[in-house]
Amino acid sequence: MTTDKNGIGKKDLEEIKSLLKEEVGFLPSGPGLDNLLSSAEWLHVDSKYVVIEMGKTCPDVYILKDGIIRVWDFDGEKERTFGFGLPGTIFESKHSFVMHGPSYYQVETCCPSIILRIPEKDFWETVKNDNSFAIFMLHNAYGELYSHEFKESTINNGTARERFEALLKFRPIILEKVPQKIIASYLGITSEYFSMLKRRLLTGKSASKK
Repeated sequence: MTTDKNGIGKKDLEEIKSLLKEEVGFLPSGPGLDNLLSSAEWLHVDSKYVVIEMGKTCPDVYILKDGIIRVWDFDGEKERTFGFGLPGTIFESKHSFVMHGPSYYQVETCCPSIILRIPEKDFWETVKNDNSFAIFMLHNAYGELYSHEFKESTINNGTARERFEALLKFRPIILEKVPQKIIASYLGITSEYFSMLKRRLLTGKSASKK
């Protein structure tokens, strides 16, 4: 892992703002977001880097600039993947951020990634002093709630084939960059069954284009 506290340039700033606008729907009008991004610690990490460790308190806020992250827990027998984050995702441990308790979930990268780390104190100071940034984060929170409900109505519903098709439709990049066993965990099926579904569906999709 390499870190950079002062290396952000204008191009980097505009790229991350563009990702955030696409994720949330708009950008705050005040100076708070620019100030946070300019002072954030940038982490350049490899695959399987643990950003938030299960069982440890980590109240900081993160923004994914490049790569893919996954959120998972361990039920005593196996890992269970609950979600993925793509560039533009703002994330944190809810237990640590809200209640300063140890994180329930673990968050780690699925491929080489670039992540911005914003200290909790800096984040709350910006919320306090920049009303447009506070509204921006409120919209982001609503987006998280929608994504949770969307997952319940698609990925967590229907047959394994239907769940796979939902993932293929809305997050095809995950199939390209995330290991098969992790995607299978997310869909609630075995790696072997996932491999069979992938082969059948993608082969059929390719044939239909001819």
